[in-house]
Amino acid sequence: MEQTIRYAEENGGIGLTQTKLFNQKFAHWGARNFNWPTYSEEKLLRVQKVLNEWDVPPVMVIHDVMTIAKWGRHVKDKFQLSKSVRQLALHRGQLFGELIQQFLFRYNHGRMSRIDFQAPGDWRDFLNIINVEAHEGMHAERKSW
Repeated sequence: MEQTIRYAEENGGIGLTQTKLFNQKFAHWGARNFNWPTYSEEKLLRVQKVLNEWDVPPVMVIHDVMTIAKWGRHVKDKFQLSKSVRQLALHRGQLFGELIQQFLFRYNHGRMSRIDFQAPGDWRDFLNIINVEAHEGMHAERKSW
């Protein structure tokens, strides 16, 4: 996210396609600069020579999260950053905290899924269940020693 914010500030925003997706220039930049092991530029370019937003899942996720969080908006042919994300970028910990909240609780993780399934309830419920089960499992494991 920090790299994306820096890119947008250095380039006067992020270029958009006619359908309001991040443009190919940014998709290639993201593939080259983001450290996502299965989405390196080399691996992605083996399949095709031109990368669009949906070809580089990290770029798509970042665009979605920034839009959901209202950290920017589409203005003509550019995605312009909001003042709130510029302020957050000055405080790395706050940016990370807000990013996690948006990614875990507001982002639609099923978007890249092949099936249309949305779990009932809230992510907080599932995280609490995982926490309780992990805690119980740790105590059960200790008793068996």
